[in-house]
Amino acid sequence: MIQKYFQSNGLQLAYLDNGVQSDHVLVLMHGLFARSTLYKPFMKKTEDWRIIAPDLRGHGKSDHGADVTDYDRNSYLEDLEALLDDIGETARLVLLGHSLSGVTAYQYAAEHPERVDGLIVEDMGHKVSGELNYAYKFQQPADTLAALSNSIDQAQNENHFLYYTESAYEADDGWQLCFDTNGIKASQDYLNGDYTDAFKKVSCPTLLMRGSHSPILSEAVWEEMKQLRPEAQAQQFEKCGHSIHFEDLDSFTASIHSFLQKFKA
Repeated sequence: MIQKYFQSNGLQLAYLDNGVQSDHVLVLMHGLFARSTLYKPFMKKTEDWRIIAPDLRGHGKSDHGADVTDYDRNSYLEDLEALLDDIGETARLVLLGHSLSGVTAYQYAAEHPERVDGLIVEDMGHKVSGELNYAYKFQQPADTLAALSNSIDQAQNENHFLYYTESAYEADDGWQLCFDTNGIKASQDYLNGDYTDAFKKVSCPTLLMRGSHSPILSEAVWEEMKQLRPEAQAQQFEKCGHSIHFEDLDSFTASIHSFLQKFKA
């Protein structure tokens, strides 16, 4: 894996590049609280595509915004545009977005059909509502990683504290998380809304993914998505909640590899 950086509106943002020499490029965009390293297990299983996995602004090795207004929808879309410019020309480009980045991916695909050849939306709908105040309950700094993990486990209801603690690091004053908590709350606040028009506008081949126990993508919204885009491929993962790539790597990998085959002809 190669650690790289690019600039977007005055911020230095990071991404992982698997280093494969291919003009077929898959961009993996994580959701809130996460970072690009969570996709490393999948990247190691995929050898014939160049894979790019950015750290979103306010996450991982990327800079934090100076103000909560730096986490609006346009900021994330502009970051994606800057990333694709940094990557350069591609013969095939497929975007995968999880959670918040699912919206970013289909918004971008809707507006740039000439650039995006395929779209994968991991557990995110065309209608979004939520609040992330529980992030303020994470104990930071904490004396130990165990104490930090326990506070996360107590604050969120998915029991996936390992997903969050991928972002943990030991600072001089104790264990902390490298994401911007204020920015995450602002990101969710800006995200809430109805994106039906953008979702319907997407014209490229699309794979929709849902964890059957997802607390984020309801079954009702899932059914609406399939009706809005009946030509899209849709798959539900019975073992999973919101984070399919984290909860069932083998099934996630098989599904993505199958979808990517159509772009190799």
